Amino acid sequence: MRNVMMALCLSCVAMAQDARSVLADAAKSIGAADLKSIEYSGAGSAFTLGQNVNPTAPWPRVTLKSFVRTVDYANPGYREETVRVTPAGEQRQVQLVSGKHAWNMAGNNANPAPAAVTERLTQIWLTPHGFLKAAMAAQAAVKSKKEGGRKVTLVSFAGHGKYKMNGVIGGQGEVERVETWIENPVLGDMLVETEYSGYKDFGGVRFPSRIVQKQGGHPTLDLAITGAKGNPTVSLDAPAAVQQATAPPARVESQKLADGVWYLTGGSHHSLLVEFRDHVAVIEGPLNQDRAKAVIGEVKKLVPAKPLRYVINTHHHFDHSGGLRAFATEGVTIVTHQMNKPYYAKAFKGKFQTLTDRRDMTDGARTLELHLIKGNPHNDGILMAYLPKEKLLVEADVYSPAPPNAPAPATPNPASVNLYENIERLKLDVAQIAPIHGRAVPLAELKKAVGK
Repeated sequence: MRNVMMALCLSCVAMAQDARSVLADAAKSIGAADLKSIEYSGAGSAFTLGQNVNPTAPWPRVTLKSFVRTVDYANPGYREETVRVTPAGEQRQVQLVSGKHAWNMAGNNANPAPAAVTERLTQIWLTPHGFLKAAMAAQAAVKSKKEGGRKVTLVSFAGHGKYKMNGVIGGQGEVERVETWIENPVLGDMLVETEYSGYKDFGGVRFPSRIVQKQGGHPTLDLAITGAKGNPTVSLDAPAAVQQATAPPARVESQKLADGVWYLTGGSHHSLLVEFRDHVAVIEGPLNQDRAKAVIGEVKKLVPAKPLRYVINTHHHFDHSGGLRAFATEGVTIVTHQMNKPYYAKAFKGKFQTLTDRRDMTDGARTLELHLIKGNPHNDGILMAYLPKEKLLVEADVYSPAPPNAPAPATPNPASVNLYENIERLKLDVAQIAPIHGRAVPLAELKKAVGK
């Protein structure tokens, strides 16, 4: 028995030495061993996570005129500057992370972004050199296999977060693929895959000339790298305002719009509470678990004697469906367009009721109509809710009212024009609109915005 144990121990030592040797050789091959920081730049495309026109379509693409990221491996952090080409013109974005702080720059103003810390730090260890450094520090396991007719090395270790990190090293010691998982309000544990190809020598540092990253099964980044340099000077001290900032608690304010109808505001995304004879329903469960819990708490405070039975989801975009998981945990039935059910059902357990063009929810005294906004460019399955007795319309994203007394836009938003056309098509007698973004306004405001 003793001999067997000794043999096993010697085998483990050999495997550990082999792993260290493989990783050290790879680090030497691409110049990671003495690398404290790196800057790489290029251009390509970014894709907006969770904003596709339907659940099976790719994330919408935005052209990146330029991309520059400076990474500090010694004191984990990075600064990323991009110039995006949009229909409204070029937009410069600067995003940073350092230690436990993340922030965005708007001119000279540093805006805290505490929710982005984990994802941005993860991106550091997804870079080829960062992955090797993390793997060596974590005493990663390695094994060889054949992939596409050639020998590669698989590397696996517990990442800096709670998730495992896996990577593939090719025959030249080049990191070809890295994957891990991050938390997402809709998808839960969301797979993040990054592929690296076309390595080139940039002043002694080998770096890929092509980077493609996928999140949730679709590309989120596609870059052609034209420059890289090792050990640039990096200064990523978080401003005092960022260090002192704390994430504000979700705040819900209620405004009674009619008997048994409340507008639940207090944040960037609103909800509505509708009371029926023996239950209540909420229109929209947006953002995340914290927001959803705050909305549910306000509902129970406003109508404590009736159960919350339904949450109506206007569309699947992640900022409008991020709270559904919390509603499902409470046993609330999710009412959504039929195209969304398979997508949600893969992500979390819940009870669903679906519709295609129309569904009426009624208790005999109050009716809530749900209609597909047909032909809307924003989303293929987007719904609006209508209370005929109150002449109240609820919609998300397709019309967000401008500030009071603002002039009508020179070019009407096509999504808003389509909303008005659907109101006319359905002959809805709308007196007031309660948008998920913005403020409640009379129908005249929409008509002004679309030039009617």
